[in-house]
Amino acid sequence: MKSTIRFVNQYRVPMIATVLGIIAVASVAFGAHKYVEANTVTYYNVMLDGVSVGEISDQHKVEQLIADKAAQLKKADTPVLAELDKQVVTYSDERAYKKSPDDAATLDRLSSMLTTHSVGVTVKVDGKVVGVVRDQKTADALLQRVKDKYVTVNTKKGAEVQTLSLSADDKDNNVDKEVQRTVTSVTFVEKVATQMGEIDGAKLSDPNELFKVLTKGEPVPRTYTVKEGDCVGCIASKFNISGEFIYKNNPWIKNDMIKVGDVIDLSTEKPPILNVNSTEQVVQIETIDPPIEYKKSDDMKVGQSKVISQGKEGQQQVIYRILNRNGEEIEEEIVDRKVIKAAIPTIIIKGTKVIRGEGTGKFIWPVSGHRITSYLGQRWGRMHAGIDMVGNSNIKAADDGVIIFAGYKGELGNCIIIDHRNGFQTVYGHMKKLKAKKGQIVEKGESIGVMGSTGHSTGTHLHFEVHRNGKLKNPLSYL
Repeated sequence: MKSTIRFVNQYRVPMIATVLGIIAVASVAFGAHKYVEANTVTYYNVMLDGVSVGEISDQHKVEQLIADKAAQLKKADTPVLAELDKQVVTYSDERAYKKSPDDAATLDRLSSMLTTHSVGVTVKVDGKVVGVVRDQKTADALLQRVKDKYVTVNTKKGAEVQTLSLSADDKDNNVDKEVQRTVTSVTFVEKVATQMGEIDGAKLSDPNELFKVLTKGEPVPRTYTVKEGDCVGCIASKFNISGEFIYKNNPWIKNDMIKVGDVIDLSTEKPPILNVNSTEQVVQIETIDPPIEYKKSDDMKVGQSKVISQGKEGQQQVIYRILNRNGEEIEEEIVDRKVIKAAIPTIIIKGTKVIRGEGTGKFIWPVSGHRITSYLGQRWGRMHAGIDMVGNSNIKAADDGVIIFAGYKGELGNCIIIDHRNGFQTVYGHMKKLKAKKGQIVEKGESIGVMGSTGHSTGTHLHFEVHRNGKLKNPLSYL
């Protein structure tokens, strides 16, 4: 025990010095390591599609460069737009003492290695490519231009339709004819699609030329040589076209005068590649003819009558739905009718003694299963003097009467006029075949002809008019 203590006392100082030395060396080594560690930099080797680009201190700098270049290409004011090709950028992590990568040089080299391709917007109609334009904005403007070519109403789309009011004086004089027109929809008949994608820049379409391609139909030439017995209405009926079409194509025809050997231009035009449907809501004030109420008198013979109370016209607001195809009306429908001022009926005393051929004054529909395709009235630049209807092809007399005309009558084509011997006359136009003759007495509901498309007609239908005391009346007030 004493020897151990003596040993420790003898070597204590040298041992402490050694330990302290070891600690000092360890401390220096640890400090150096920390210093090196603190000054060791992480950087990245950048590769583009497997090809070395250079070294970068921060991956975000590469990503920002690519994003900036893509944005510049998108905003470039060039005839043809470009996009970056889909190139793959990869990185490998590296660490080195006090490394300072040359970011600028790496980014410059990467910028020069990025490649591009031309892009544009392909315009398709019913799945078929019709052209390629610079961008979506150009495509949208082109398609809107096609719509604007045919939509002629300058009313704000979707505008609220309000009741058309009449002033006190107008109500008394029935002079208010205000019309409101509203475009409710504009659509393409065909399916139209646009798609951004890679293109051959040399094949970019000129928007003006593409507009012509989309809106111009192809001509279909056709002529007809006039033969003995031909007339304008006869030729129109033969080819199921309107007389108006013939006059438009042949302005040299005056007063229906054509002669044997004349060559009639019947050329038509195929519809354009892209067609536009526009729907309009038309609101207007119309007159309601006063209805007639008859009172019977056994003291008067049939055919004799006396007005004991004169009726007054009424007013109604009528809302039409008009369907146009490329600016031309193809369908008209009444969707709402609101009476503003009711008509006051005319009361007539009428004898009850039967006289054959005299009408009752109450009309039946001349067509069974009828559907009205056009109404009476001023139709934006033209007067339609009756109503048009389709349905069963058998045409019936609307009331008892005597046929005072049966034959061909200009724009009405094959026509029958019935005098009902009570102030009324009815007109039946465009018939394919007449089944009654002049002077014949007909009864209400009796067949007088077959529906057709003769004269100035756009298709098979019956044109029906009502006249009272020589004045044109609205058939809907009497049917």
